[in-house]
Amino acid sequence: MGVIMSFTRVSAADLELAMKHKDCAEEFLADYTPPETDPNGYLDKSWAGLKYLLEAADTGIDLFFTATPLPIDGYSGWDPDDVAHTAELLGNTSFDNLAAHYDPVAMDTIGVYPPIWIRDGNDGLGYLRENYASLVEVFVHAAHHRSGLLQSFG
Repeated sequence: MGVIMSFTRVSAADLELAMKHKDCAEEFLADYTPPETDPNGYLDKSWAGLKYLLEAADTGIDLFFTATPLPIDGYSGWDPDDVAHTAELLGNTSFDNLAAHYDPVAMDTIGVYPPIWIRDGNDGLGYLRENYASLVEVFVHAAHHRSGLLQSFG
């Protein structure tokens, strides 16, 4: 077990309701199942490694402070405008550009979660590549549908 991050597409109306009322948010989260055709926005534990690469590459993408916290712990919401803007930035950021900043020694030294970067070396980079593709896919898909995203972190 560990700290994971995931993104799930939701309608703008559902997101707005969940952001305003704790009871609505809890009920919505308990009952919501995304469409089977939606991409998987599960980033597992790669979130901190991706954050490190996105910041090192100076992309302007912030996975933590763009979203608005929901009135329920561990969840935030990305409104459709923020989704669209971030999707555009992600679409313009190749993983090869990010990979140029991959430094397992520096990442382990400063404590980028999880502490696997030296141990896993190029496999760690592959893990980040795979999860970056999922991140891009879920944002681009949500932007295409003018949807919001629910971000789960914990």
